[in-house]
Amino acid sequence: MKPVIFCLEDFEMHRFVLETHLTRLLEDRVEVRYFRSLAQLKASNSNCQLLISDLNVSDSKAENTAQFLLEYCEHTPVIVQSSDPDLPEQLEMKAPGRIYAAEKGGHGQRFADAIEHFMTHKHGV
Repeated sequence: MKPVIFCLEDFEMHRFVLETHLTRLLEDRVEVRYFRSLAQLKASNSNCQLLISDLNVSDSKAENTAQFLLEYCEHTPVIVQSSDPDLPEQLEMKAPGRIYAAEKGGHGQRFADAIEHFMTHKHGV
């Protein structure tokens, strides 16, 4: 069974860019499910092996989403991406090894490194 990655992103263009980069990095080694709101993600009642999350989504401000991610990362690793230059790194410092700060849209070296780390250390895929 393929690992499942959840992506929380409400802005269509960012979602498209993220999807493009995930496809390039992972090809078909994972199943990716997209959520447009924090409420939709919470209501899914499904599990994943990795969550890639924006901080500002339509139904949640960055601070609220950040609090959710700090709880979520207790059982699932999280890659945080945001146009905010500081909050993702603050979250990474609060939960080292469980939260990874990365570039928005999945188009940077930190994002690629975090995905590769997840795939090789968590799943050996």
